[in-house]
Amino acid sequence: MRGMNVLRRSVFFFLFLFPAALVSGAPFAAVSLRVADTGRTQTVSNAGQPAASPARASRERAPRDRAAQERAARERAAQDRAASADPGNLEMWGPILRRLEADGFSKQRLQALFSRPEAVFNPNAMGDKLTTLYMRKYGLRLVRDIQTELKRLGYYRGPVDGKRGRGAKWAMKEYQKASGRKPDAKPTLDLLAALRAERRKAPPGLVMPAFKSPPVYQAVMRPERLAEGEAFYRENRDTLRRVRREYGIPEHVAAGLVTVETRAGNYLGSESALVNLASMSLAGDYTYVASVFDYEKPGKKQTGWLRKKARAKGDWAYRELKALLTYSDRIGRDPLTMPGSIYGAIGVCQFMPTNAVRYTVDGNGDGRADLFNTEDALFSMGNFLRVIGWKGEMNTAKIRKVLYRYNRSKTYVNTILAVADHLKKTDQTGG
Repeated sequence: MRGMNVLRRSVFFFLFLFPAALVSGAPFAAVSLRVADTGRTQTVSNAGQPAASPARASRERAPRDRAAQERAARERAAQDRAASADPGNLEMWGPILRRLEADGFSKQRLQALFSRPEAVFNPNAMGDKLTTLYMRKYGLRLVRDIQTELKRLGYYRGPVDGKRGRGAKWAMKEYQKASGRKPDAKPTLDLLAALRAERRKAPPGLVMPAFKSPPVYQAVMRPERLAEGEAFYRENRDTLRRVRREYGIPEHVAAGLVTVETRAGNYLGSESALVNLASMSLAGDYTYVASVFDYEKPGKKQTGWLRKKARAKGDWAYRELKALLTYSDRIGRDPLTMPGSIYGAIGVCQFMPTNAVRYTVDGNGDGRADLFNTEDALFSMGNFLRVIGWKGEMNTAKIRKVLYRYNRSKTYVNTILAVADHLKKTDQTGG
């Protein structure tokens, strides 16, 4: 009932590198919510103002007319999709729907949203998160067994610690290339079976690197990915300059961040942010993802630790889910079709929804702070970087600290700065 067959297919799927719900025009929340101050738009009362001219009245009425048309279109789409709704989904999502309703969200609209056929529980997000955390704390039996086989064949000379470090990833890729497999360095049961059956030793002269240089995301540093960053830098030069004047973020750093986050806006995610966050919320009950650890066979102590982590991450995801529903209503987007990362980050600059509610900025002056619009996303990114510590001209060490607060990964920070350096040099040479 809880999708265990799907769970088994998702064992150790690692992260590399985020309608019917709109049946009525009312917001998701049944209570009024304070709109975040964007710093660029204001809503003011017209009370006591002179009557507007017919031309001015027409101009002011146009946005309202467009909004009404958009709302009517959403209601028609909701009616069309209602026929394909799956009431069985509501039973599965029941614990989450009851929490949301208790927190003031409309029962009618929640049921319309979560009964849609695409609202299907996805165990990968919580499974990936718990697997990563478990590996850091205890090491993974699967990785340990793979390391043992790679060492036997001469591909790996590092510690057999069950942790997927740079050496272990390099060794997995080298074996995968030598055996005609996709070199993705993902530790899977299929890879372990292939290694156990393998009799050919590593190619003569193969030596594992010392890895003295700072780690970066190698995929981002490929020529075609850097070319995407260069194109983004050229096409959005004026907006990037405005962001620098407003928030102090150098153009090449801002473009570097977007290149790392979403391939310069070309890839915003392949899954529904709402489904992933709702699934993580539901999987706060560890039993929904326990089969992910079938191979690990965690003991009583480890299982207790996993249950505790699942509950904490589930509560975190629930807060993000609420924020996503609020934010999607604010910008007039269908929350179920908003693409995002595996953990629910959204938009060109990959904001978590709680940050989207608080820190988004209307960069193009259309009255909405939409993270799927490049101008809005860049201004929102600048605003958020300033909030977390960016202050005008800063040295590299201080820049690193701020970027680390954006995403707590040293490899992430290293890659942004490497891309930024490339973009700066390319711009200076006219490339």
